[in-house]
Parts: sequence; C-alpha cells; structure tokens
Amino acid sequence: MEPLRDISAAVRGVRATGIARTRDIVPALALAVTLSIALALRLYGVEWDSGYPFTPHPDERAILMRVGELSLPSVGEVGSLLDADESPLNPRWFPYGSFPLYLLKGFQGLLSALPGVEIHDLRVLGRGLSALADTATVGLVYLLGARLYGRREGLLAALFVTLAVLHVQLSHFFAVDTIMAACAVAAVYLLARVAREGRARDSLAAGVVIGLGIATKVTLAPIYGAFVMAHLIYALGLLDGGGAEGRGLAERVSSAVSGMLLGGALSVVVFAAVQPYAFLDFARFMGDVVEQSEMVRRIRDYPYTRQYVDTTPYWYHVRQLATWGLGLPLGIVVWAGLLHAALRGMRPVHGVVYFSGGLVLPAALLVVSHSLLAILAASGIALTALAATLPYRSVETTASVLLLAWVVPYLLITGSFQVKFLRYMIPATPFLILFGSRMLLDLWDAASVRLPRLRPVLVAGLFLLLAATGFYAAAYTAIYAQEHPAIRTARWINENAPKGSVILKEHWEEGIPGLHGYEIRELPLYNDDTETKLHGIAEDLAGADYVVFYSNRLYGTIPRLPDRYPLTSEYYRLLFSGKLGYELADVQTSYASLAGVTFVDDTLSRPGVPSPGRLPSASTDGLVLNMGFADESFTVYDHPMTLVFENRGRHTVEAIEQSLGRALPGGPRVPGLMLTAEGAEAQRAGGTWSEIVRPASWSARLPVLSWLLVVELMSLLALPIAFVLLRGLPDRGYLLAKPLGLLLVSLVVWLLASYRLLEFSLASIAAAFAAIAAVSIALLVTRRREIGDFVARSWRGLLVGEAVFLAAFLAFVVVRMANPDLWHSHLGGEKPMDLAYLNAVLKSSYMPPYDPWFSGGYINYYYWGQFMVATLIRATGIDPAVAFNLAVPLFFALTAGAAYSIVYNLASAPVIPAKSLPRTRYGAGIQRGGGRGPHNPEPTPTASVIPTSGDLGATGNTMKMNRTPPHRRSRAGGNPSPVAATDHVATENP
Repeated sequence: MEPLRDISAAVRGVRATGIARTRDIVPALALAVTLSIALALRLYGVEWDSGYPFTPHPDERAILMRVGELSLPSVGEVGSLLDADESPLNPRWFPYGSFPLYLLKGFQGLLSALPGVEIHDLRVLGRGLSALADTATVGLVYLLGARLYGRREGLLAALFVTLAVLHVQLSHFFAVDTIMAACAVAAVYLLARVAREGRARDSLAAGVVIGLGIATKVTLAPIYGAFVMAHLIYALGLLDGGGAEGRGLAERVSSAVSGMLLGGALSVVVFAAVQPYAFLDFARFMGDVVEQSEMVRRIRDYPYTRQYVDTTPYWYHVRQLATWGLGLPLGIVVWAGLLHAALRGMRPVHGVVYFSGGLVLPAALLVVSHSLLAILAASGIALTALAATLPYRSVETTASVLLLAWVVPYLLITGSFQVKFLRYMIPATPFLILFGSRMLLDLWDAASVRLPRLRPVLVAGLFLLLAATGFYAAAYTAIYAQEHPAIRTARWINENAPKGSVILKEHWEEGIPGLHGYEIRELPLYNDDTETKLHGIAEDLAGADYVVFYSNRLYGTIPRLPDRYPLTSEYYRLLFSGKLGYELADVQTSYASLAGVTFVDDTLSRPGVPSPGRLPSASTDGLVLNMGFADESFTVYDHPMTLVFENRGRHTVEAIEQSLGRALPGGPRVPGLMLTAEGAEAQRAGGTWSEIVRPASWSARLPVLSWLLVVELMSLLALPIAFVLLRGLPDRGYLLAKPLGLLLVSLVVWLLASYRLLEFSLASIAAAFAAIAAVSIALLVTRRREIGDFVARSWRGLLVGEAVFLAAFLAFVVVRMANPDLWHSHLGGEKPMDLAYLNAVLKSSYMPPYDPWFSGGYINYYYWGQFMVATLIRATGIDPAVAFNLAVPLFFALTAGAAYSIVYNLASAPVIPAKSLPRTRYGAGIQRGGGRGPHNPEPTPTASVIPTSGDLGATGNTMKMNRTPPHRRSRAGGNPSPVAATDHVATENP
C-alpha cells in the first residue's frame, strides 16, 4: 500500500506542477500576443506622410530639426561641451526635454555605423522609437496591474492600452509623448515595489526613471507626489506580503526616508546627466520652460491656442478622451473607473468628504488661479487629502492610492489649463485604463457572489466592449493605409489648376506640398480686424484664383471669437456660402473607417460656418457616425480635411469690401476685454438696485445685527466640515469655521454665476447654503455622538472663542462708526476704486463682473474680496456704503479669531513620551483594523490609542481609545475587532 500511496502523491504533485505551469504559461502567451498586436498597430503605416518633404506635425518637425543639428565634437573640441554657446550637443531649445533628442541621435549614430545603412529621413526612425516606447508601456501596464491587483486586471488593462487610439496615433509621431508615458508607468511600477517591499534598489531605479521622464518633459514633475506616497505607504506598512512584514515602525521609517532621499537625489543627478544644458544654459532653459507654462495658461496669446477660448476646464478633456482618444464605450468606463478607484473602500461619508476636499476644492482653486502658488497649493491639498484617506480605506484598496497620487494631481493641473491638447492626456491614460479594468472585474466578482445569473451578461458586455474598442482602433489605423489628404490635394491642383495661378493660403497654417510653378500668397487672418486688413483681404481675394485650406485650424477657431474677429468671422461665412465668388472645387480627407462604418469628425458645426458643398461624409456609403467636434490636434496632423475653393465669380475689390465691410464696427477694439452682446445684456438684465439693496427691510435698519447673523449662519453651516477636517486640533477648528463658511458659500455662488448655472442673486446664495448644509448634515448625522460629546465637554471654551470674535468685531465697528470715511483727506487712497468694484460685482448677474471704469468691458482684475462682501450684501440687503464699513471689522475679527485659534491649539498641544504609548503594527499610537484576509486569517483584536489633550473646557489630558474602522477589511471579509465595539473609552489624567 505504501508504494501505491507514494505513486498517488507523485501523480498529484505532477498534476499540481502542471497546473501551476499552465497558469504561468497562459498569461505569458496572452501577454506576448497582446504585445505583438500593440507593436503591429503602432508600426502599421509608419510612413503615413510619404510624399511630404517634411513632416506636417510641427512639434515632430521641430524635434527632428534639432536632432539634425546635434553632433559630437572632435577630440580637440571636447572642452567646448561645457560652453553652452559653443557646444554642438546643446540643442538650444527646451520646450521638450533633451533626453528624446539624444536618444534619437544615439540610435541614428549606431545604425549609421552599420555597413550599408544610411539614414536620410529621421521620421521613420523616430516613429519606430515612439512605437517601441508605447509597446513597452503596454507591457509595463500588465506588470503594474498584476503586481497591485492581479494578472487578469493587468492583462485586461494591457489589452485596452493596446487598442487605445490615442496611443496608436501618438506612436505614429516622434513628439516625446509616448516616451513620457512609458517613463510614468515604469516609475509608478517601481514605486509599487517600493510601497510593498521598501527596497533601496527600487527607490534608486524609480529615481533613474523619474529623472529620464522629467528630462523628456518637465510636466512629469507631479510624479514626485507618488514617489513620496510610495515611501509613506511602506513606512506605515499598509501593503501586506512585502518587505514590511516583521519590521518595526522605526525600521520602516528609516528605510523609507533613506530610500526617498537617495532616489530623489539620483533623479536630479540623472536629469542633469541627460539634460546638462538645463544647468549650463540655464537662462535659455528657464525662458523656454516659462514660455511653455505661460502658453498653456494663455498668458501668452499665441494664435494656435485661441481654439481653446471658452472651453470648459476638465470637461473638455473628459469628453475628448472618451469620444476620440479611446472611443465612447471604453472612454466612459475609464472615467467611471477613476471615480471607482478614488472612492472604493471607504464609507460613503468619508468618500463625500474626500471628493469635496481632495478633488473639488483643488480643482476649484485651479479654475480660479493658474499661478505657480495655486498649482503647488492644489497639488498639496490633493495629496494630503489622499494620504488622509489611508486609515479609512480597506486594505485591498490601499494600492490604488499610489496610482491616484500620480493621476489626480496630474489631471487636476492639466485639466485646468487653458490649452487642452488631447495628447496631454497620454501620461494618465494607462492608469485610467487600469482603473477601468479593475472596476469591470470588481463588478464581475460582485456578480459572481451575489447575482451569478448575471455572469453571462457581463461576459457578453466585456466582449462587446473589447470588440467595439478593437473595431475603432482598426478603423483608425486604416487612416495610415491611405495617402495623406494634402498629397492628394497637391495632385488635384497640379492636374487642374493652370501653372502660374495665384493660390491663397492662411498664415499660421501648414502648406500644401509640391505646388511648384504657382504663386503662393498668405492671408494674415489672425491679425486684428482693421480697415487695412479689410482692404488687403479684398485685394487678395479679387486677384487670386484659388483659396486652399490645409485644415480647420483657422476657420474652426476665428468664427468662435466674433467679438475679436467680426470681419474675419464674416469672411468665413460668406466664403463658405459662396457669396464671395468662390466655389468649392475639391475636398480630401481620411476618416477612420472599416467594414462600411465611418467615424466622422465634424469641423463645421462648432464654429458655426455653413457647409461649402457636398462633403465626403455626406456621400460616404454605409453607416456614418458623426461623433461631433474633435480636438484640432487630433485631426490636423494625420487626417485633416483639405478644401480648395476656385474663384469663379471674379468679384471686384469694391464688391468684396462692401460685402465684408458691414461686419467691421467703428471705433477701436480691445481684444479679450469686452463683454459679448449677450453678456452685456445679461448683466443689464440683473436685479435693479432697489431689488438688491432693500433700505426698508429690517436687515438694513439693523445692519450690524443682520450682518452678524448671516456670518454666524455661514459659520454654523461650515462647523461640521471644519470639525471633520480639523479634528486633530484641540478646538476642532471652531473659530476657523467662520472664514471657512464665508469662503465656501461665496465659492459655490461664484461657481454658479461663472458657469451661468444661476445668476448672482438670493436664489444662488440659498442654493449654496443648501448644498453646504447637505454636506454638514450628513457629517453631523454620522458623527453626532462625537460632536455632541465634544460640545458637552468644551462649551465653555467655545463661548470664550466666540467672545473673542465678537469683541474684535464690535470693537472695530465702534472705530468705523467714529470715522466712517476711509478716504484720506490729503493722501487719498484706493477706496473709491474698491467701492466702485464692489458695486459692479454686486450689480452683475454673472461672473466676471462688468468693469465700472471701462464701458462695455469686464473686470480684468482680482475681485474675490469684493465678491465675498457682495455675497453678504446680497444676503442682507444692506447699503454698500454701510456694508463696506462692516466688512472691514469682519475681516479684522476673522483674523483675530484665526490668530487666537492658532495660538490656543499650539499652547494646548500635549507632550507625551513615546515610551508611554503601546506598541502597535504602525508603532506607537496608530493601528490598522484587523480583518480576515489572505495575510491575516483570523480577526485580530486591535485598538488605536491616540493621545489628545487641550479640549476646550477640559481640565486635563485625555486619552481616547478609538475604535478600529470596520471597513478596514480585506476582500475576503472578516469582522472588526471585538475591542472596537465601544466608540470611546476615556480616562482622565489628574
């Protein structure tokens, strides 16, 4: 019997080994197939602009020109490398980093050294590197997903990235975007290893990749937030199964700090090594970086950024990526996946607080201001809020925090920019896809347990999603099998237009190649609309034979700015409708199309210009899907719609001037500072002065009392929010709730008025009160016991704080009553201007308010302080002259109260020896909840001992035994610690 048992055991071992090998081989084969498909899609039609003597992508063209100018110095000239003006390796150009330039130059040198290899056109080599970088991204996404979530999540995400059209398209250019994305994913993958295992070599490797990424494009800099978060997660031992097991808090913290310092320092060293002229040619480097920073914020008014005027922050990117970058099915999934990753694993109340404070608040801050200080503040708020969610997340969702630490700050900053090129999304897209894949498989897991009958439906839905995404990717790839539209347009002109014909093209636009023997003139249509411009356009149109449009760059932008370009907007409308004597003679385009299904991007509806004739989309056989407007940068490089208009009417200069001249108003124009006609009418249609200021009301007759009541009501509304956000302070932020209440109410009202959802009125103020009250009531209900206990213990101290605030306010009211005139009799001052701005803000229906000094314009000046005061005036109906003298004491009292709160909290902070605190998993003072999971098979009774003291009204230090949050459980389930059955166990120290 014993031999039989041995044979049976051996057979079982062989079977187990075979199953394990199969489990390893199947994902490896699937990944190999996925990578092969990814590389094939990215290399297919890599010479898509064959026939162009230069690439039609301006950034790619600029990069290739700079690479062509680089060269190695001779042996005798090595010393010139340190001379920025003389060095042949200094690109003297830093809108992009130097690493991709040196990388392409290095590959060019290596291949050229091979016998029989000669490279004349860097386009194909550069695009090959771009395709390889993006294929590497696919593999890295698998590794990242498999490490944090599981192989199935990693494989599904890798497959979706393979089919993502944005990645396929950008792989056909050498414009550094795919290299930057690869660096981002590689860095986060290494940081995931750091977060779990804390090894110094992973920190150093992450530093190397981050240095290379920032030397590719400085916009990768927010990844330092994820770098810090990874080391924080390891220091706290939040991920199971890694190097944190068996190591104490002090040891983990020491290892994390040393790894963070070494890795961060190495990233700077690597950056300096691959982009040395950022330091050696610092002035030019900073000049280019500042220029790009001001360009994306439209501080510099470049023509190619005017297309983004009046585009909605964040939503524009959401819509464009979902519709065109990924295709609508996958696009919807990835944005839903971001919310899923951000909120999963927390209780609803914690999710609401995080969403408000960690996402909405920094986004609102960046919408208001794009300054460097605002960017740093918003990033800091987002990362702090994210870190604050760690104790409230389940163990299995902690890994997502690392990814969010990169994605959230990047999207917050990039989404708020005035300039919104779709390619800016590619560094975040792989992570969004990973979030979406995780969400889909979480739905599968939930359905398998609770609703197993839905599994066939979910399987069918997943296959439909993959099929739709793959179909769109294949349809888009078909563009690269066609000849570029501009090449076809050049052929049509050479075959149909007589040599010597005068052809008009637009400035700030690509030219049609191969038009030899023709006279090419430029129309300066981005210049300001003047009488001189009118006469020049009329002469050019009357004397030309053809007008050629390479793309919709200008006609897609200028008609959307009718206040700035009334003449040019009318020119496009008349030209496209045939009223200037020109008729559409030829149209060329390349739509994404496959199996009779065509995806059409509409270039005419958004600018509101008429269709010039029968366009290809109207004559396409099969199913035509008009997906609306596509971001200009998504279409104009590889598949623009080119138009050729022929002058068949031969109108005279005078006739053209008469047709266009009616659109040119008299008088000077100030671009960008004028209200539109609709905007001016909306401002005039606001409430009358007697409706806003109500002198007969009780509030106006008792201004000090009504003013205080409104301020106190705002404070009361914000008090639960302050209690949660500032619960670490002894006074729970009681006095800080007063400025917070005024800020939150004003911000909500301002957003409603700025986005024209509600006009600035009592109704919008009531809506703001209701929104903040809803959040506060939710917090109050969930924390009623904690808040009630605090108030019961600390009511005496709260009254003291309230007395401080009221005393400061009333004392300064007396000062203003004694001398209400804020204008100095001899030195003057700015108060008349302040009062004028206050009245303008108060009277405006929507934001920005009208300018009281510049007729027909809007305020181009900071007015937030006036808006907060105007909100109080709208709520009370007090005369602005009186309210002005109440606002000054209010801000004084808010400052005095905040100063009192800060000093009180600092003075009340206890000093407790660390040795007096019990040891826990985190070390002293912090403990994660127990739970039943793969690394914790039995529930572990734990208790968090958090020392606090100095509660308002308390007579001594208080030690609180806080319960372990029951949601801190592993995926396998488990019960909270039995010790956690009591909310608080307090002991008083004598």
